[in-house]
Amino acid sequence: MEYVIETQNLVKQYKTKLAVNDVSIHVKRGDIYGLIGKNGAGKTSLMKLILGLTNPTKGKIKLYGSENLDEGRKKIGSLIEAPGLYKNCSAYENMLRFSILYGADKKEIQPILKRVGLADTGTKKAGDFSLGMRQRLGIAIALLSNPEVLVLDEPINGLDPAGIKEIRDIILELNSEGVTFVISSHLLDELAKVVTNYGIISDGALAEEVSAAEIQDRCRKHVKIVSDNAQKALQLLKEKLPDLTAEIRRDVLYLSSHLDLTAKMNAYLVSRGVAVSEIALSESGFEDYFIERLGR
Repeated sequence: MEYVIETQNLVKQYKTKLAVNDVSIHVKRGDIYGLIGKNGAGKTSLMKLILGLTNPTKGKIKLYGSENLDEGRKKIGSLIEAPGLYKNCSAYENMLRFSILYGADKKEIQPILKRVGLADTGTKKAGDFSLGMRQRLGIAIALLSNPEVLVLDEPINGLDPAGIKEIRDIILELNSEGVTFVISSHLLDELAKVVTNYGIISDGALAEEVSAAEIQDRCRKHVKIVSDNAQKALQLLKEKLPDLTAEIRRDVLYLSSHLDLTAKMNAYLVSRGVAVSEIALSESGFEDYFIERLGR
C-alpha cells in the first residue's frame, strides 16, 4: 500500500534528549490521522521532521511513496504551534502577503476566507482576533498552496466549545473533499469526533498505531484475564471455543465474545494448569484505553 506519509525508524536526538525515538507511522490518503500524546511526548518534533523544519538524526521519511521530499512537501500545508501572522494587518492583507510568498493566485483569497468563516472581518486587525479566529486564519494561509495534506499541530488547544466546533467542521468539510490530515492533540474526546486512525506517542516513541474502528471495538464489554501464561490460556480457550474472539495485549488476555461463560473459563484454565490471578467483566472507556498506553 502506498502512503502519503510514511516514516521508517525515525529518530531525532537533541544532545541526550530523544525527542523522536524509532517512530514508524503510516498515513493513508484520505485519513484524518491523530497523533495522540501528552505535552512534550514528541508530537510536534515528529511533525517538524515530516515538514522539513528539522532534520532527522536517523531514519527515513517517504512522501507519496518517494524519498524526493522537496517535491512531496509542495503538496503539504501546515500550521505548527501558533500561526505566524502580521498582527497589524487584516485577514485579507495577511492572505495577500502569504499568497505572494507561496506564489498563489490572489483570486483564491476570498473563497478561502469564506470557507473558514473570515470573509466578513473587513479591516479588523489580526492582532485583535480571538484565538479561534487566529487559528482559522492560520488554516486559511495553509490552504493557499492548495495542499493535498494538512498537518495541524494542536489546532483546537485553548479554544472555547464554539471555536472547537468551527475548526472541527472545517476539517470534516475539507476531508470530505479529499484532503488528508495529520492532527496532533491531547484532547482525546474532541479528536475522537473526527479521527480515522491514531498514532499514540509516549516519550518520543510510537506506543501503538490503531484505527478508530479498532479502538471502538476494544472499548466494548470484554473479559480481562490476567494469568501466568496468556498465550497458553488463549490456546486452551480456543481449543474449547473455536469461535472465541480474543487478543493478547501486554501479556493480558482480553475476550470479547462468550462473556457469559466467565466462571466456566476460569475453572477450565485452572484445571489445565494456568494460574489465573484476575478475571473480570469490564468495559473500557475511551480515555482509559489511551491512558493505559500513554502511562499515567
